[in-house]
Amino acid sequence: MLDFDEALLRAESPEDLKDMKLWMFREQVRIQAKGEELQELNRELQELKRKLERERTALELREKTIKKRFDDNEVFIEKKKKIIENAYQQLALDRKALECERLNFEHEKNKYRRQKMSGAKTMHQYESSAYDSTSFFRGVDSELALRKRYKELLKIFHPDNKCGDTKTLLLIQTEYESMRSRYHEGS
Repeated sequence: MLDFDEALLRAESPEDLKDMKLWMFREQVRIQAKGEELQELNRELQELKRKLERERTALELREKTIKKRFDDNEVFIEKKKKIIENAYQQLALDRKALECERLNFEHEKNKYRRQKMSGAKTMHQYESSAYDSTSFFRGVDSELALRKRYKELLKIFHPDNKCGDTKTLLLIQTEYESMRSRYHEGS
C-alpha cells in the first residue's frame, strides 16, 4: 500500500494520476467482488455443513435404532433357545420314563406268557389281577394328561410302527376308555 501511495505522490501528470485512480477503483471493485464471492461460498459451505450434521444425526439415530432392534432380537432368540432346550430336556425325560414303562410292560407281558404256558392263570385273570389300569397311564392326574399320554402311546405302539403291537394297542385303548370314563363320571 505504501508503494501505491508513493507512486500517487510521484505521479507526474494528471493522466498518470487518473490511470492510477482508475486502477485503484478497479482493484477495489475486484476485491469487493471476490469478497462477496467468498462470502457466498462461505454461506454455501455453512449450509452444506448443517446438512451434513443433520444427515449424521439421522444416521446415528438410525444406527441406534438398528442396534437396539438387534439387541432385542438377540435377547428374544436367547429366550427361545432356552425354552427349546428345556423342552428337549423334558422330552428326553419323558422318553426315558416311557421307555421304562414299556420295559415294565414287556416284563409283565413275558411274565404273563410264562404263567400262561405253565397254566397258572388265564388271560382274563391276568388282565384283572396282574395288569392293573395304572401301567400305561401311571402318574396321569387329569383328562388332558390322559389324552396326551394316549396319543404318545399310540405313536409308539401303533401296529404300523417298527415296535408296534396290536395286542398292546388294544390294552392301551381298553385302559384309556376305562380311565376316560372315570374322569367323565367325576365331572
